[in-house]
Amino acid sequence: MPAINEKGSETREIAATRVFDAPRELVWRMWTDPDHIVRWWGPNGFRTTMFEMDVRPGGAWRFVMHGPDGTDYENRSVYVEVVEPKRIVFDHVTGPNFRATVTFEEEGDRTIVTMSMMFESAELREKVAREVGAVEGLNQTLGRLGDRLANAVAKSLVITREFDAPRATVFKAWIDPTQLARWWGPKYFSNPVCELDVRPGGAIRVDMRGPDGTVYPMGGVVHEIVKPGRLVLTTTAMHDDQGKPALEVLNTVTFVERNGKTTMTLNAVIMKAAPEAAGALAGMRQGWTQSLEKLAEDLGPERPFVVARVFDAPRDVVFDIWTDCKHIVHWWGPKSFTVSSCKIDLRPGGVFHYGLRGPDGSEIWGKWIYREIVKPERLVVIASFSDDEGGVTRHPMAPDWPRETFCTITFEEWNGKTLVSVRWSPYNASEAERNLFDNSYDNMQQGWDGTFEQLRDYVAKATS
Repeated sequence: MPAINEKGSETREIAATRVFDAPRELVWRMWTDPDHIVRWWGPNGFRTTMFEMDVRPGGAWRFVMHGPDGTDYENRSVYVEVVEPKRIVFDHVTGPNFRATVTFEEEGDRTIVTMSMMFESAELREKVAREVGAVEGLNQTLGRLGDRLANAVAKSLVITREFDAPRATVFKAWIDPTQLARWWGPKYFSNPVCELDVRPGGAIRVDMRGPDGTVYPMGGVVHEIVKPGRLVLTTTAMHDDQGKPALEVLNTVTFVERNGKTTMTLNAVIMKAAPEAAGALAGMRQGWTQSLEKLAEDLGPERPFVVARVFDAPRDVVFDIWTDCKHIVHWWGPKSFTVSSCKIDLRPGGVFHYGLRGPDGSEIWGKWIYREIVKPERLVVIASFSDDEGGVTRHPMAPDWPRETFCTITFEEWNGKTLVSVRWSPYNASEAERNLFDNSYDNMQQGWDGTFEQLRDYVAKATS
């Protein structure tokens, strides 16, 4: 790294340039987040107590630096210019007076930081350099920043994945809340709330729901969006009663297209990790890997709908509850519907034929043709709407719904409980049928949520 460039007595300026092996977004956060800057600001041996840091033109920055000899140094500055993530200008107004300009320049994956302090006179500049060691102090301060950045980069996670889709399509999957909700989060997670304000400073809110029903709220902020090549955002999780996160991650996502395919690179840097976030950190790579596998599926031609839930009963018991009419009549169908008819021929090629009565007295019929039965692990079926004699019919309220759908239900042991996942996609469908299916995820989610709620209640009664 180049050393401090101390100029002669004829100048009013003390300036420094450093090159950091860290992305610009990370370096910017270190300069603009009070939780981070207090950990490196000041020469060696100094500590900083922050009172105010309002990083916007006219905003104040107030702090006290505690020297190793016990001396306290009060500081107050006012921001003049803030251009994220390129430039900060502030006036130090508590004496000695100077105007500081900090610039952040990208050089590949590195960042060139230049800081200039312009004093009111050359005499004042010389006095500060001589009496308080400002040149060496600035050198040491940037050295501490370098250590802080190196530690953060060492804990970063980099994942590269190629998708068989143009980058505009892949990029859209990251910024469209409807699409994001379909793939965000680990395997079997869903996102009943997914909100994304796609602009710099825009808020992110995702409620990630695990298969056991636990909801994990996630927040965040969009920092940079360059369509369709680059996205920078902070995600936060495990918030306390005051809204402070135990885990904060700075995510930089880049998209490069080659021959119609897209190489996506995710660089996730841990900005903050409280002890209670240790479990989340340990599973971060696996979680991202599973999320990107879901994204690949969502970008593919099939684009299945997947829903899962954990039930407090052994796997063989839950399998029987799915395959025996004496159980099915107590829980099958959307909430508020009742089973009016149930017949099962449980063998490959056999049929599950059922009738459902709605709260208004109307009836809907459906049937499954079993393609595969592996007790107690898996059911594979072709599902369709039906008439009361078992003939295949159209959806009674949506004529463009696929006449047939392909459905795989799996039953997995889950810490003494059973995880049931339903994987559902159109079968021999037209483009119009597939489009309607793709645009009906919210309704399907609500329908399965109601069914699983009834199943959960029945499992509890049946096993008590």
